Amino acid sequence: MFRSKFPSAWTFHRNTCRNELNTLSPVNVDSRPESYKEYLGASSVPLPDVKIPATNWQDVLLGRYSCRRFRDLPVSRQDLANVLFAGYGLTEINSTGGFEVMSRTIPSGGGLYPLEFYLLVKNVEGLAPGIYHYVIMPALLEQVREIELPRTLVQELFMQQPYVADASVVIIASSVIGRTMKKYEDRGYRYILFEAGHAFQNMNLMASACKLGSFNIGGFFDLDLARVLNLEMEEEIPLYAMALGIPDGPPDLARIPPSVDG
Repeated sequence: MFRSKFPSAWTFHRNTCRNELNTLSPVNVDSRPESYKEYLGASSVPLPDVKIPATNWQDVLLGRYSCRRFRDLPVSRQDLANVLFAGYGLTEINSTGGFEVMSRTIPSGGGLYPLEFYLLVKNVEGLAPGIYHYVIMPALLEQVREIELPRTLVQELFMQQPYVADASVVIIASSVIGRTMKKYEDRGYRYILFEAGHAFQNMNLMASACKLGSFNIGGFFDLDLARVLNLEMEEEIPLYAMALGIPDGPPDLARIPPSVDG
């Protein structure tokens, strides 16, 4: 059934299966981590030191929900710093085999960390509207482009989901695919997808701890979003997104999508 009903997915899965005949040998595989991406000519805004809210695991876990109603209020830069750190922040630097390894808050295949994070900022304390890129050391946001993105454009990018355009900020993860696939080849694509899931679950839980609303988004027009972020799709691809903001009401109300006519 899998093969006949979903042939494209089957082809991907089958072609990335491993056995004793097609498993890569670690010999001569370049596993050195690459530097994270930086926009050296861009203006930057430092992020505050992370302050994880005092809470308990049960409240954070049970308090997470998909928020689809947001108030037109700014997210604090402190809360945004906390969420980004949870997703991909730097935890320590180790020296291994003559090169530095920057460990993050999530596991990564081979410690290669292929993800990059971009933000479509509409309403964040102390930030001009625009497109930003997250840098882990020092923790800051690089302003890629100062622009007030039209609501209609944001809604269109994410397949006409109106609640995305209502969020104070949309966080987008892309992948520089060569970082992982140079070592793991086609199997590495699976690892990249796993990693994005790890990062966004962490951000969901931190948003819950900060009393923010979050909503994860897998539906978007890939080429259009890549153009907005100025990504070269042969090298870097958008993977996943999250709408983040101040919930409009308690969870039982804020998780309900707005009606089409109002």
